[in-house]
Amino acid sequence: METTKKLIVGMFVGGCLLLFGLGLFLIGNSNQLFTKSFNVYAEFSKITGIQNGGKVRVAGMDAGTVTRIEVPTGPEGKFRIHFRIVEKLHPIVRQDSIATIQTDGLLGNKYLQIEAGSSNVELALKDSQIQSKEPFDWGDLMDEMNGVVKQVNGIMAGVKDQLVSTLTEIQGTVKSANHLIKDATPNVKSILASADRISANLQEIIDGVQKGQGTVGALFKDKELYASIKRSADKTERVVDNIRDTSASAMKIVNKVEESDIVPEVQRSIKNLQQITLQVKDAVDKFQSASGEGGVGENLQRTLADAHEAMSDLSDNTEALKHNFLFRGFFKKRGFYDLGALTTPEYKNPAFAKGFKKHRVWLDSVDLFTKDAKGLELLSVEGKVKLDEAMTDILKFPRNGPLMLEGFAAEGTPAQQHLVARRRAVRVQAYIVDRFHLRPSYVGVVSMGAEPADKGTVVGFKEGVGIVTFYK
Repeated sequence: METTKKLIVGMFVGGCLLLFGLGLFLIGNSNQLFTKSFNVYAEFSKITGIQNGGKVRVAGMDAGTVTRIEVPTGPEGKFRIHFRIVEKLHPIVRQDSIATIQTDGLLGNKYLQIEAGSSNVELALKDSQIQSKEPFDWGDLMDEMNGVVKQVNGIMAGVKDQLVSTLTEIQGTVKSANHLIKDATPNVKSILASADRISANLQEIIDGVQKGQGTVGALFKDKELYASIKRSADKTERVVDNIRDTSASAMKIVNKVEESDIVPEVQRSIKNLQQITLQVKDAVDKFQSASGEGGVGENLQRTLADAHEAMSDLSDNTEALKHNFLFRGFFKKRGFYDLGALTTPEYKNPAFAKGFKKHRVWLDSVDLFTKDAKGLELLSVEGKVKLDEAMTDILKFPRNGPLMLEGFAAEGTPAQQHLVARRRAVRVQAYIVDRFHLRPSYVGVVSMGAEPADKGTVVGFKEGVGIVTFYK
């Protein structure tokens, strides 16, 4: 009886030790501790929240972790971040590769991004330094934009005050002219009335002379008529003088406006507004290019895809706990690897998705993509229509297996072919996952690089994306 108890206790302790060792193995494997790797480091003036154990990605693929951060000895020094990278990604990490600190989406954790180097540059040596690029500071950009806005407000306030002053002066001039015209109106009317009477009298004299009547002499000797004509003439002369003075005042006002600095000030204000508009445009361009290749739009798409993938991975882990001991039955039942860590050789291996049937749809790159001003490929409107038609065909098959997006590119060096092919597959992945509400963990991307075209289609190499669905 005692021997049986000891045996049970021994089995229990052995099982606990086995579970403990297995847990350590799984944790180490998830952090790639048992994968062959090499160590390098990079220096930054500020590290913006990155910590020991943070992720390291090479060309967007998880490649290792941050191992150590050395604090500078003085304010002028730099932080030295040591990190390790899995050996299988060593061929694309060159001495001209650049390390930057990025963010998972807009609100995610910080990670270290290593850009692929040039094919004509030697591989990065172990324990060597990688070139670095200082992280983008959103606070500095917002301060700069606030300064531009304040400058615009100040200029607009100055222009407004000048315009108000000018309008006030012009309004006063118009009022003065109106008063002068009103004062001259009675005199003008009197002149016109006198002129009418004089015309009538002259017409009467002419008529009398023509009739042979002797009243002409009497009329010319009439003193009252002479005095009336003289008064009318004097009045007319005074009115004409008043009109001349009014015209001179109006000319002075016009000359004053032309000689003032109002027009140049308005022109300078317009020029300042044009310069500020260019500054705002430059700030917006800086904001769009601050997140690296692809801009903010691509960063947001990558954030949504990562969020979908994280939730899907959590669902898979929960589902695995419901199956057989040590999780083996779950992956055995799926019949394929974790698509997020799938490599090209693993995908080409016949063991991948063994027991599944597959259906492929091919799409040329010229039908899918268009290039922006920086030469980057983006999905075109016609390309999205092509993808919708292709997915209509794909979704006719059962959704019980993985959906793989194969990227092909034949231009440039092997490293450039790999990156361009993967970027094409990632663009299509982000679109169809969001468009057709697919599970990200079942939608994988793989870079096929350069491969000869199928017989009977086009001559040369494949350029485009293949959509392959695996089903039972």
